[in-house]
This record gives sequence, structure tokens and C-alpha cells, in this order.
Amino acid sequence: MQVSQTVSVGDSTGETVPPSNRLRNLFRPLTVLVMVSMLTLILFDRPLIRGDGIAYLAWIDTLVRDHGINFNNEFDRLRAVNTYQISWDATTQKWVDIFPFGIAFFQIPFYLLGLLTNHVAVLNQNPDYFLQMQGIELPYSLWMMFGANLMALASIILSWHIGQRFCGKWMAALITWAFFLGTPLFYYSTISPLNSHNPGAFMCALFVWLLMERTQAFGFGATKALENPDQVANQTDRMDGLKWTLLGISAGLMALTRWQLLLIAVPVWGLLTWERRWRGLAIATVAAALTLLPLPLIWQNLFGSPFLVPYQGATGQAFLFLNNHFLDVLVILLHFSPILLISVAGVPFLWRIDRKWAIVAIAMIILELLINGAVRDWWAGDSFGMRRMSELYVIYVMLACVALGDPVRRLGLSLGARTAQIWKTSRIFLSGALGVLIVYSFLFIFSFLSFTWTNPDGVFIAEPETMISFFMHQDTRWDVINTIFHTHVGPLAWPQPGP
Repeated sequence: MQVSQTVSVGDSTGETVPPSNRLRNLFRPLTVLVMVSMLTLILFDRPLIRGDGIAYLAWIDTLVRDHGINFNNEFDRLRAVNTYQISWDATTQKWVDIFPFGIAFFQIPFYLLGLLTNHVAVLNQNPDYFLQMQGIELPYSLWMMFGANLMALASIILSWHIGQRFCGKWMAALITWAFFLGTPLFYYSTISPLNSHNPGAFMCALFVWLLMERTQAFGFGATKALENPDQVANQTDRMDGLKWTLLGISAGLMALTRWQLLLIAVPVWGLLTWERRWRGLAIATVAAALTLLPLPLIWQNLFGSPFLVPYQGATGQAFLFLNNHFLDVLVILLHFSPILLISVAGVPFLWRIDRKWAIVAIAMIILELLINGAVRDWWAGDSFGMRRMSELYVIYVMLACVALGDPVRRLGLSLGARTAQIWKTSRIFLSGALGVLIVYSFLFIFSFLSFTWTNPDGVFIAEPETMISFFMHQDTRWDVINTIFHTHVGPLAWPQPGP
């Protein structure tokens, strides 16, 4: 005799939820996106601080251990790995750090976790190795790596929430993950997790999300109708000021994390002025100004001037030039991240949907191209692609979702028959291109891993075609990749990742 049994689990309302519904909840687009993204992050994670990361570590270390801004201890503690990160300022007769300090606001909690768990044997493995390679033990960099993972995950979730306004939730999830994999944000959230690009992208995503919510763009932030209209008004009044304040704080933190990101706020302030959102503009401006206040105070303390370019103040050499390489920056960006061509295709479609937002998105990209093309090392040195453009990840995702979206069904947009057909045809082509570019992104990543750790010249990175050719001509390419996942990246390498 067979006995049938129905299993159910109570939800928060006290009602039972059938197992089939629980399974559907588990495989919702956002849930799948989070799980796949977490797996991607962990698979390529590397808890070793190198290069510019030492400069950001010095900021975090002095604020936590010294409770102030004095790099004397950090110069001694990081002496074994300090090559350019902490330098001597002849004017103020101090050790200074010319790198942005905003990352400390995000990573200090994780650094403190490292401080608290530094005596846990299972975490503090090979201490002599890590002290030699990064100046601090493994627990510090391990927790800060997880902090970078969380910020990357937040950027992904916020970008998905924006993108799914334009296309299906599953398509938005695929685009969001694919663009994380296919842009420099991937490298600077996993293999090199302590840097300013990761929190910069997080703040940029939050900034754009808050802006859309505040301006109710594309149906964002629309309040559901209630029986009592006064209830709606009271709820709006209570949250309105707070949300405008958060918009200003996110703009300020974005600039403190990477100073050139302040330019991203310029077209946004223009949009708020155009729409005459005077109260919100005033609140956000005051909040941003207060958030930015540490910048001139710290610069005055370190360099003897509240307003300067730190590199120029410390070295006496110009850092910004009128001879602009913005087109070269764009070429490198698209060459190393061809998936962004889908974002380019989304620009005319966003223009058709909302010209004001198209102008804002285009202005953000152009301003960042201009400022990054004006700096001394416009090619960004040893960089995984054009890293200084990676903070605009949320804009890239939004434009791609527009290109692959359905404006008639999603936004109620009225299109002519010819325009609708063009959009439909382009979606078919771009969907196929997206699939190809996801495969290419994996090929590029594996080629880079093989090239950077095995090329005989010791070069960090080369042109994509050079690295791919190098990888494809390796007879033992997959054995090399397997070894790298045991010695350099991934959980198996965490106890002692190679430099």
C-alpha cells in the first residue's frame, strides 16, 4: 500500500508553501544571479595585496591602528613591499600617500575582522609568507577580499534592479553577470580585490539607483495607491529628505573613493536642475559637500594645500595635460571589453525612450573618457583592460538591457512599425552576440591567467589577441590553468597565493 504525504513549510504569514513553490523561489532570476555571481567571485578570488593595493592598505592601516593620519608606522610596517605607495613630501616633511582614501570607509569593518581573527590558527596560515608579500597576515587580506566580493555583489544586484526595467528579469540577470565577467570590474573584485575601482563601481551603482528612485525614472519609486491619500503624503515626506541625503552622500563617497568620479555627478546635477527638483538638489548638494569635507582637510594636513592634485603636490610633476587621449582610452576599453559594444548599441535606443537619460548616460561616459585621457598615464599602467572606466559598470548594464529590451511591452512606449521592427531585429542579433561574447570572456580570462603567470618575458598583460594566441598554442594549457587554480587564484590557493 502506498502512502502519499504532502510536505509544506510555513512562510512568514503563517500559511503553508508547497515544495514546488519553494523550488520556484529558489530559481528566481535574482536568486540565480546572486548564486552564480558568488560562485564566480569565489572561484577567482585571491587574498593577496599587491601593487596599488599597498597604498590603499596604508590608508586603512593608519586609520585603524594609529587612529589618525600618520604614515610613519605604515612606512615601517610595509617597508618590505613599499616601492612607490608611501612617499616623502619635502614640503611638509611627512610620509604621504597620494592615493584616494575613500576605500577605507568601506574596508575598515573587514580589516577589523582581520584584526580580531588574526590569532585564529585556521585563518592565519603561513604568516611569514604574507608578511613578506603584503606586510600583513592572511586574515586581514582574506576579510577585505570578502568585503570586495560583497561590494561587487551589491553592484551586480543594483545594476540588475535597474536593467530589469528595460528587459526581462532573466535577460537582465544574464546581462548583469556577463558584463561583470567581461569588464575590468571582474579582475578588480577577485584577483586584485583591494583597489578603488571595486568600491567606486559600488557607489556609482548606488548613486544611479538612488537617482532613478528619486526622479521616478522608468517607473522607479512609484508609490502604490492607498485608500487614504494623506497616508501616501506622510510616508513620502518622512522618506524624501533621507533619500535625497543618501543621494548626496553616495556622490561624495564616490568622489572620495576615486576623485575623478566627481564628474559623474555633473550631468546628474544638471538633470535635477532641468527637472526643477530644487529641494532635492539642495539637500543632496549639502550632503555631498559635507561628505567631501575630509578631502581638503586631509590634503592640507599631508601636502600643505587643501586644493591640489596629490601626485603633482608630492612630486612637483604635472599629472593632468591638455593633450587628451580620450579616443585612445575608448579604443582600449572596447578592445579589452568588446562586450561593451552591446552597450554602445543601446545608446540610440535609450535616446528613443528618454532623451534626458540618454544625455546623462552619454555625458557620464564622455566625462570619464576625457578625465582619464588627460592624465599622465592615460593607458593606466599595468592594467587589466581600461580599469579606470570600470566604475561605470551600472551604466554599461543599463544600456545593454535597453538594447536587448522590449520597450513596447516593458515601458508602454509607442513605436512606429519600422522602428519596432529594427529594434526587434537588433535584439535577435545582439542576443546572439551576447552569447558569443560570454564564451569569449572566459577564453580571455583563461588566456590572461596563463599568460600573466607563464609568459617567458614576465609581462603582466598584452593585447588580447597576443594572450589568446599564447594560450591556444600551449600544449598543456589546461594543465597550466589547473595549476594556477591551485597556486594563484581560487580557494585552494588562498593559504599561499603566488605573487
